[in-house]
Amino acid sequence: MATTVSLLSLLTLLLLTTISATVTAATKSGEQAPLFVFGDSLYDGGMTFYNGIPGAGAEYWPYGETHFQKPVGRFTDGRVIPDFLDYRFGINFASAGACVLVELRPETIDYFMKIIPKLKEQVGEEETSRLLSKAVYLFNIAGNDYVTLFQNNLKKKIPSSHKNEFMNTILGNITIHLKRIYDVGGRKFAFQNIGPLGCMPSMKYMLGFRGTCKKEPQDLARMHNLAFVAHANKLQTQFPGFKYSIYDFHSSLILRVLSGPKYGFKETQTGCCGSGRYHGDFTCQKKDKSFSVCSNPHDYLWFDAAHTTDKANQQFSKEFWAGSSDVVSPVNLQTLFAM
Repeated sequence: MATTVSLLSLLTLLLLTTISATVTAATKSGEQAPLFVFGDSLYDGGMTFYNGIPGAGAEYWPYGETHFQKPVGRFTDGRVIPDFLDYRFGINFASAGACVLVELRPETIDYFMKIIPKLKEQVGEEETSRLLSKAVYLFNIAGNDYVTLFQNNLKKKIPSSHKNEFMNTILGNITIHLKRIYDVGGRKFAFQNIGPLGCMPSMKYMLGFRGTCKKEPQDLARMHNLAFVAHANKLQTQFPGFKYSIYDFHSSLILRVLSGPKYGFKETQTGCCGSGRYHGDFTCQKKDKSFSVCSNPHDYLWFDAAHTTDKANQQFSKEFWAGSSDVVSPVNLQTLFAM
């Protein structure tokens, strides 16, 4: 308990230092909006180092090897998608293992809410309101919820009625989280939809599947993504001033799985680091496990059992930031920042 409290205190100190720098930069520039990032390990920029859960972060070789030359808390060989986005200041609250329904990690939105009073102390109520309304809130969430659903039903088929109920519960809980931010002034929201779960090395390994992509997880991810588009449209009518952007990560990733060479990837089904079929077992970096690492992550789409490489993340970020309406809509992230 003492260790957890100490880590949380350190995290709070780091966040306050970062928000102070963010406020200073935002006030001086008077132009670009801050970016606040929420999500799971696909976006984790090192937050998991400070959440008090031993072994939860990407803290050992080979993570970080190609860009940072050392582990920096990112579950890839280099950078995650938010690292590539063209913004000047903000805070990344994303933490590995984050879910919508089952909170496996400390609530990152709670961290965000706790810094608002400190922000008001630094710049006052009026400037805080201006910054919060101008900011963009970036989300990548719910993938872990669906993975857990399959983990809990390995030996039985999941009824369609349960899938629908599960999805609706997720959408309802996402709304609760978004409304918390909306109620303190947030108006601009960006979302990365759920990727092709059935193509992940970890999902194929877990389900004992041999092939390119397992159909049932694929169908469930598509169902969620379609429902979320309709849900976002509904939120826009319910919440005055609500603006959003949705990046079709699912389609972009599956295109690279199926047509890797077109995007510069030689290997699109097996992870660079790991063990088991497709390197789908989560053994990468674990000192008490045996795993292998590829010699050139640049050739790989997947770095480990569930996370894409630095090269892939850079490609995704470019689409999210300035892509056309066939991949990010109703506006891209660059346009959302300018609103």
